[in-house]
Amino acid sequence: MPRYDLVAFDLDGTVYVNHARHIRPRVLRAFEAAYEAGVTLAVASGRPQGMLGRDLTGVPWLDWSITVNGACVSNAKTGEIASARTMPLDQARDIVACVRSLGSGVAQGGWSLFAPGVAGFDRELNRVKFRDRGARDDGSTNFSFVENALASGQEVEEIPTIDAALADLDTDVFKLGIMLDTVEETDAAMDALRASSALGDLELALTGPTELEITQAGVNKGSALSILCEKLGVSESRAVAFGDSGNDATFAESACTFVAMGNATPEIKAVADEECPADADDGVAVWIEENILA
Repeated sequence: MPRYDLVAFDLDGTVYVNHARHIRPRVLRAFEAAYEAGVTLAVASGRPQGMLGRDLTGVPWLDWSITVNGACVSNAKTGEIASARTMPLDQARDIVACVRSLGSGVAQGGWSLFAPGVAGFDRELNRVKFRDRGARDDGSTNFSFVENALASGQEVEEIPTIDAALADLDTDVFKLGIMLDTVEETDAAMDALRASSALGDLELALTGPTELEITQAGVNKGSALSILCEKLGVSESRAVAFGDSGNDATFAESACTFVAMGNATPEIKAVADEECPADADDGVAVWIEENILA
């Protein structure tokens, strides 16, 4: 009998190497073998369901999806939603206004918006996200983030501005994201969001030096894993979660075994229970083979 009943795994930097959209063969075999041994498998990503990638669409071994940093927990096979935790639309607008108040430099950051049925990225994000990747002398790029995402089968859309998208939205929000040009701007945005009494408590996750993700207070991957374990009647002590960066840190708040990738940030390694080899060395597969399949 396996020592673990549930395996949760992040995508980029964990099973997707260098932002590839495919799971490496050894990792895929390990997932399939664990599933056949009776282990429940759950993806745990900052992405919404429609951006998980083709390798996770309709595969028989994937049971559950923890998406948008834990804001949504759904059955990967049936689409049934077990948990949906949103922030009020007015709060999302106030978050944007708070960042806007910091001045023109910070206000020009690129935004992303995730809500039920919506995965949108504004045009400014395209400039910021790719400023060091193939930019021409005028700072523009030869490709669109949204066009590339659509070409790879992801369900996304380009929004003209975050303000316009929120004005048109008629539902609450799972997650907001902003990418800024500098660490200093990012720190200023985080400080302002934390200091604003009007906004209340928020969950802030740094997924890169200048990339900030915002959800309602308490909405994160760790709490979503706890929700899933309770729904399934699985002890959190018999769950294992793999991650490498910012929004994975809250796995450490669960009673699960949190395994940091060998390529994880120092902050993640500091809070993890164990460490496995890097993503490029099929670390998730190595750990599963030694601790679940052996």
